[in-house]
Amino acid sequence: MYDILVYGPLFCDLVFTGLPEMPSLGVELFASDLTIAIGGSAIVAVGLRRLEARVGLIAELGNDPLSAVARQLLDAEGLERALLREHPHPLPQITVALSFPQDRAFVTRFQRPETPPDLAALLREHPAKHLHICSFLAAFDLPDAARAAHEAGLTVSLDPGWDKTALRDRRLRDMIAEVDIFMPSESELRFIAQEDDVAEAARRLMPARAGALVIVKQGADGATLYRKDTPPLHVPAIPVTPVDTTGAGDSFDAGFLDAFVRGDSLALCMQIGSICGGLATTAPGGTTALPSRTEVETWLSKLRS
Repeated sequence: MYDILVYGPLFCDLVFTGLPEMPSLGVELFASDLTIAIGGSAIVAVGLRRLEARVGLIAELGNDPLSAVARQLLDAEGLERALLREHPHPLPQITVALSFPQDRAFVTRFQRPETPPDLAALLREHPAKHLHICSFLAAFDLPDAARAAHEAGLTVSLDPGWDKTALRDRRLRDMIAEVDIFMPSESELRFIAQEDDVAEAARRLMPARAGALVIVKQGADGATLYRKDTPPLHVPAIPVTPVDTTGAGDSFDAGFLDAFVRGDSLALCMQIGSICGGLATTAPGGTTALPSRTEVETWLSKLRS
């Protein structure tokens, strides 16, 4: 039995750091470093794995060179590939990240497989406690994912990712209404709700299920949890010097969800999410600095003292 199933596209990430500025047309810039890392849904899965959760990754790989690199990176992390679908044709999925200490920009190439996975069958064959849906891409491929997971007895979370067209798509709003935990960044939340006030935007996008949560990730300002009829719960960012913010939100998701399925209090879930998200920024690449359970416990002790 798995603790958490993570569903969504994975990418081979090329992360450029040490850039003097953002590039402009006709100008060549030189980065001081390049990191090749596993990205997308795999960041959450690797984060959970390092926290000693039993995690299954539902994603796709092809027979192209980028997929081969992704396999090597997954194996290096000790992340099992039992739930991955292997396709006998190219399935290039790559993200180029131009990363700065406080923010980053992405260029992504994503190719969908011809058919989505049979999620209902996977849930029958591989029992779990929770399903985490990574990105609008997964949400659009399987719009009934939350319903199928609830029927199988799982709780469900969703992190939408950024795309202007997708964030205004009615299908995404419909899925948000069905999950137990909605986990956007502040910019994603405000853009979807078309509302600048974060608390009001969270109220508008609160899922319909009893006890549902909206968790807004706010970068250097920490994160805030909203729940119907209760005061907001805010947690500050931990004091670190960021190097690369790629994957920080996914690392927060991993920390929060690991604590959530273990039955920890929401305050502790938020604190662990903040620790994981902060530590993830201290090295290039979305998975390089993801913490172990021991590192999280050390930080918890430090913050309490």
